[in-house]
Amino acid sequence: MGFNARVPRKFIKTITFTGAAGLGAQGTVAIATVVGSVLLTHLTARCKTLLAGASATVELGVAGNTEALIAQSTATDIDAGEFWQDTSPEAGVSPAIVDKAVTGNIILTVGTADVTSGVLEIVGYWLPLSDDGALG
Repeated sequence: MGFNARVPRKFIKTITFTGAAGLGAQGTVAIATVVGSVLLTHLTARCKTLLAGASATVELGVAGNTEALIAQSTATDIDAGEFWQDTSPEAGVSPAIVDKAVTGNIILTVGTADVTSGVLEIVGYWLPLSDDGALG
């Protein structure tokens, strides 16, 4: 049986921040590679271990639009057990980010200071929009 284009595929990316390049140093953390165009039907980020890092900020998006999915937030405001979907993380229940068309690689951008520890889990469901649409 072939892939049913109407059934979303799932991806999970867990980031364990250390403050190293690509893992919390100021700059970007790769989340997902996008080929063609895809529709993120649902996306959420859940903090598994409290984020630390002085005045560090984080945002989620693509190159050239780094806060397209989640606006810049203070990393230390994202506590264990909370969902990060905007500048005010929420415990227990949070609205998912829904129905976003994406053509660029998804990145988390760390600014102001390094995120030196903590664990963030990003979970999404997606569908291809273009014939070559893929996310991995």
